[in-house]
Amino acid sequence: MDLRRGRDWLMLGWIGIKIRKFKAGGGKVIVITGSYGKTSVRELTYDLLRHKYRCLASSRNYNTAVGIAKTLRWELTPDIQYLILEVGAYRVGEITEFCRVLEPDIGVVTGIARQHLARFGSWEKIIQAKTEIVRCLDKNKGTLIANGSDVTVRQKIKKALWYGGRERTEVNKDGAKKIARSAGMSEAEIKKWTQTFRSVPNRFELTKKRYGMAAIDDAYNSNEKSLIEAVLYLGKQKKYTRILVTPGLLELGTETERVHQKLGQQIVGQADYVMLVGKNERTENLARGIDQRVPIIWLDKTLDFGKVTKALKLKKDPLVLIENDVPVDLA
Repeated sequence: MDLRRGRDWLMLGWIGIKIRKFKAGGGKVIVITGSYGKTSVRELTYDLLRHKYRCLASSRNYNTAVGIAKTLRWELTPDIQYLILEVGAYRVGEITEFCRVLEPDIGVVTGIARQHLARFGSWEKIIQAKTEIVRCLDKNKGTLIANGSDVTVRQKIKKALWYGGRERTEVNKDGAKKIARSAGMSEAEIKKWTQTFRSVPNRFELTKKRYGMAAIDDAYNSNEKSLIEAVLYLGKQKKYTRILVTPGLLELGTETERVHQKLGQQIVGQADYVMLVGKNERTENLARGIDQRVPIIWLDKTLDFGKVTKALKLKKDPLVLIENDVPVDLA
């Protein structure tokens, strides 16, 4: 057993003790997992439930055993009624381990994509890992909620309370509403408090101030499905000069060439300019897929897009989609 696994086993044991005590006092646990959308659904769910219940959601990007342990250690108080936890995974069996100690009353699958493909080793293992929560909920008689807009989720999960929508923000909000209904909120309460939804930083966040121009900040993370979804949204914004800024997708392993060339083909017609960050296997294959059908500008760093965009002297105001970000040494 490597050091990380050993540390996680210790953390999971401690988490199990805390959760058993929490549930013995009547507390309920919501576990949100998937390849993408976890943090957005977690935050939107908290935005709804907090108006009726005393809630605690895991902080920031805390979706590992250590991160969840920190949340329970420093933030869980005796008055909390609902614990909303985001759970990530990098290998088969990890979500099963989490479910064993968290004993979710409500479990959510937000989507399945080729995220961390190099770590998992195959698409089949990703599917296996991301659907482990289904079997856990069957055993615990918990409620399963799943994103029916995701084709893979629909194919691999036979029975769930489905949510969905046409665009990512709509999908995530509908997921939060479905969770709120399962937690006992009325339709009138949900309708009233939906107005309190806040945007989640760096996750398809629309902003006009941060970069000195209109931007869709989706820099936190990305995968094949979410990138295309975001690009299709960009393509509809025809009153702007549409600009995509991306370093491509990480951890695709042997699929890197194929996926990026396919993505390049799908970008054509959706953006007026593409700014590729760094010259590497990812961006060069995106360029091959685009095949000179959209002007390409090469950047050294993601944040160079601002001065480069201003130098273009565009006739229409720009709208910049910042899709994914990577450390400078990987760009």
